Amino acid sequence: MSVLLYLLNALLLAVLVWWLQSQYRFTEIKPYFFPALLLKLICGLLLGLLYHYYYTAGDTITYYKASLKLSAYAEHNFAAYLRLLFFNEFESDAFRATLPFTRHPGFSNSFFIIKWLSALNFFTNSSYWLNSLYFSLFSFWGTAKLTAVLSVLFPGTKRAAVVAFLFFPSVVFWSSGLLKDAVMIGSMCWIVAFILELAQNKPQSIGRWLLAFFMLYLFVRIKVFFSLALLLLLIGYLVVMVLAKYKPAFLKLPVQLLVILGFVTVPGLLAMQTIGFYKFDFVANQLVRTYTGLLAISKHGPHLTYPSLAPNLQSIVFYAPEAFFSSIFRPYLGESWQGLYILMGLENVLLAVLVVIAVISLIRNGLQNMNLLHLVLLLFILVAGTMIGLSTPNFGTLSRYRIIFLPFLVYLLLQNRIAQKLLAKL
Repeated sequence: MSVLLYLLNALLLAVLVWWLQSQYRFTEIKPYFFPALLLKLICGLLLGLLYHYYYTAGDTITYYKASLKLSAYAEHNFAAYLRLLFFNEFESDAFRATLPFTRHPGFSNSFFIIKWLSALNFFTNSSYWLNSLYFSLFSFWGTAKLTAVLSVLFPGTKRAAVVAFLFFPSVVFWSSGLLKDAVMIGSMCWIVAFILELAQNKPQSIGRWLLAFFMLYLFVRIKVFFSLALLLLLIGYLVVMVLAKYKPAFLKLPVQLLVILGFVTVPGLLAMQTIGFYKFDFVANQLVRTYTGLLAISKHGPHLTYPSLAPNLQSIVFYAPEAFFSSIFRPYLGESWQGLYILMGLENVLLAVLVVIAVISLIRNGLQNMNLLHLVLLLFILVAGTMIGLSTPNFGTLSRYRIIFLPFLVYLLLQNRIAQKLLAKL
């Protein structure tokens, strides 16, 4: 039975891969498709091995074990399981107490993942490794789609997109396997690609619109705070691109930037005044609470420290520059000689080299082909990098959380003339 199960899932995975590679957009990245997919699937399995045999604990194990409880619960009382799955209704407080992340089940993105992982268990017979492959494939779908769309709409950036979204080490690794980050980056990249196509007046079928709403739901559900910032920026970008087709004034980059800033600022301030979990006090307290909680488990190794961080605007603004810098370049190589810290440090050295190359190219050649999308991505990188740097003192967690903005940063850093020449040689 076990062999048959794996064969059936292998067949289903093969069909899904065949369907993906047959999509016309993916022909633009055909030489990279299967190497990138294989790397993604392998990374998902390696991530599972890392957590099971090195850390022996962590989110991926917690999610899996909790999903087993829900799957067993479904066999016992399927009607009650469906109520829990769709409406967060618990049959009893005693059962609720056996599950993690249920203090605020409607808000917790971790409990959201556990619920739907329990549903996936019905197809995989609760196999951790098969679940991991499906999560990795979903993540790859989004990143490959965005890479393909960028390659079509901005052909000169094709190599940069391939490196940033399909092969950059921590981006590939932490967006693979049985983690909520795989769902986050897959849905986020899919939505970005969809909006870029809309901005270029590419027709979309009803099926794609329905899929877009589903992806949007997943992205918002996993990253409720960051999704607001990115979506406002992307919708502003879409509005500006549409207006530019009818009003020549909107073709000027300064005008476009002003519209974007206005479009983001007004709805953003409105959301912070009216929507509970977007209000500044709630966000600031959540940020400091997350920082304090992670700091307590980070004392055994190198970590970020903000001695006077408080949930107020003055404190957050004071530490923002250090937090943004740290989210990109910490840990430094040599802060710890443990294997994982060395790998993180080496990647951060690579990022530092890319920044230096970009600055040299800027001095020599000036801004090359700067467009509104670059500014939109830069604004998102500034917001996400600062907030993650402030809330995440643990370097291991920081390396994982920053993948929400890291591929966009690498993509921008590889736009300059020097980097493009190096990529062409490679």
